[in-house]
Amino acid sequence: MSITRTILMKSFVKPFYRQHAGLFVFLFILMFGAVGRVDRAGLLDYHLSLVQGMLKNPFLFLLVLFLWFLYAQKSVQFIVSTLRRPDFSFLQILSLPDGKNIFGLLLWVQFLLFVPIVIYILIICIAGTYLHLYLPCLIVLAYFLALWFVSSRWYLFVIQNPGRFSPAGIGKSYIKSRQTPYWSLFVRYIGKDKKLLFSGIKLYSCCVLYLMVINQTKVDYDLSMITLFFSLGILGHGLLIHQLRGLEETRLTFYRTVPVTLFNRFIQYSLLYLILLLPEIITIAFLTPGWLHYKDAVLFILLSYSLLLFLNSLLFIQFFRMNEYLKFILCLFLIIYISVLTVTIPWLCILLFLCSAAIFYRRYYRFER
Repeated sequence: MSITRTILMKSFVKPFYRQHAGLFVFLFILMFGAVGRVDRAGLLDYHLSLVQGMLKNPFLFLLVLFLWFLYAQKSVQFIVSTLRRPDFSFLQILSLPDGKNIFGLLLWVQFLLFVPIVIYILIICIAGTYLHLYLPCLIVLAYFLALWFVSSRWYLFVIQNPGRFSPAGIGKSYIKSRQTPYWSLFVRYIGKDKKLLFSGIKLYSCCVLYLMVINQTKVDYDLSMITLFFSLGILGHGLLIHQLRGLEETRLTFYRTVPVTLFNRFIQYSLLYLILLLPEIITIAFLTPGWLHYKDAVLFILLSYSLLLFLNSLLFIQFFRMNEYLKFILCLFLIIYISVLTVTIPWLCILLFLCSAAIFYRRYYRFER
């Protein structure tokens, strides 16, 4: 069994955390690194108030449970897709031993994937006990146990029924006619395989923007902190962009041979990221002009749009590994922070647009992964 545990660790746990390292670092910075000290309120007070608000507010409570469900779905999607890959077909041999032993191993694997949630559940239970909120804590524990057991049981079912579900090939439905717009291929891919990641990013960026803006007053109208937190959500799209470029370089390389001008190619990417920003644009439009001034609304849209185009163009210089790409994203956030302090966000947007176009035009045909 020790050998089996090692195989499962190398097949599922390590690749999962390696693939989603950027997301975990982003969440760690958001939950722990971006907390300052205001009125002698430090990290402990911040998380205590956060847990208190979650346990006492039904909307926030359901929102957190939904986010955990998305995370569980992401882990399920990762493991099931791994089991269906031809190079991991040897894992089907797990269906031969006793089902109870294999189920125990799958429980162990899923628990390791749930470690980030388990850590925060411990924080919630400790804070909930301190605040005498026992019923919400019991609901949290019961919900976590349900996610844990159902996910593990589903893995066992997939292993024991390898031919029951035949996944449709990603590339089969991509090209149905020569009239298919290039940007639509990425939209289909997101809708099929990356909808959970996309939903999580949009949930954060739109909720942060909406909740922070409506708490603004006309007397104290300052968008500095809102811009920083909103830009974190936009930079979180880098995780999705990295995977889209990976798809393009592995399954859509034919597009380089298609007789399309560089200008039209750039327009295809521009349309793609404009479509991906529709939830944020709708949120900003809803907040304008009641809570947001028109010029600030336009600035939010331009900043988010220029950031996505720049993050995409960066990967034509070199296809950086996720940890290296994350370093560029952190540096970009530092530049945004300096730009907010110096009130030069409009100039930053112009610079990002120009750099995106220049990098794309210079590197597109020279790029090799």
